[in-house]
Amino acid sequence: MKIEDISIKYKVKKLEEEDINEIYGICKENETYYKYYKETPTLENVKLSFTELPEGKTLRDKYFLGFYYNKELIAVADLIAGYPDVETLFIGWFIMNKKYQKRGIGSEILNEVLSFAKNEGFKRSKLGYIKGNKESEGFWIKNNFIKKEPEIEQEKYTVIIMEKEL
Repeated sequence: MKIEDISIKYKVKKLEEEDINEIYGICKENETYYKYYKETPTLENVKLSFTELPEGKTLRDKYFLGFYYNKELIAVADLIAGYPDVETLFIGWFIMNKKYQKRGIGSEILNEVLSFAKNEGFKRSKLGYIKGNKESEGFWIKNNFIKKEPEIEQEKYTVIIMEKEL
């Protein structure tokens, strides 16, 4: 994937450890997400996001991306190529800078990512959101993701899996 080509409106770059403070700033503002995640954002758990992978995947399959507008980080996406199968792009994380939420920008970025994924040969995108998080559920439904699989019980929460054909 040539990540620079994902968006025509936003600068896209692979996030590195040096970007932790910016990412952490966005995470701190998103109380709703962390309320359902049952965790408080810290520099340490944000840093862990750089290397978290599903079983069978390597860092070569992971795209931890930042979307910038006027040099400001406005969104973070954690994408896993080829998970759970080779035709699927899994969205592990999609979080928006609070001041850019509810303006259609998240949907705009998501649509660019999914269009790029389709052009790269992916047939679908999957993700999981935490049951009860109506804000997340509404966003994904608005963007035409549908519930596809049984709920997955985790230690602290339940995950709802959603999918969209590309």
